[in-house]
Amino acid sequence: MVTECIRAQSNNELTQLIQEKRFNSLELRLLLFWGRHPHTKLSLYTIASAMDSARINLREAIASLVRKNILVEQHYCSDLTTYKLNEDPNILECLEELGRMDWNHVQALEQQMENASLTK
Repeated sequence: MVTECIRAQSNNELTQLIQEKRFNSLELRLLLFWGRHPHTKLSLYTIASAMDSARINLREAIASLVRKNILVEQHYCSDLTTYKLNEDPNILECLEELGRMDWNHVQALEQQMENASLTK
């Protein structure tokens, strides 16, 4: 019972974050990826390979997550750019919760986001 209350509170914070930041479907997939690997620092090429997605599709989604202060962009003198999660504890907690969700819960969350965007 206590675990369910904690989980419901955490899901509430996650839902609030998602609604506040207005993530699109690809951004949500990236958040799910980082929720499952919260301490990684990766390049665009590595992310594209891991997610089996085209870099061009990911570039704008990642840039959007940087603008929304979810990801942090790091540039190196070797012209390499990597991305990692913002270390804000609230963001980390929400994304770790997202990473623990199974695919059915993630799809329900996507549907909830879509419904919310249609009503606005």
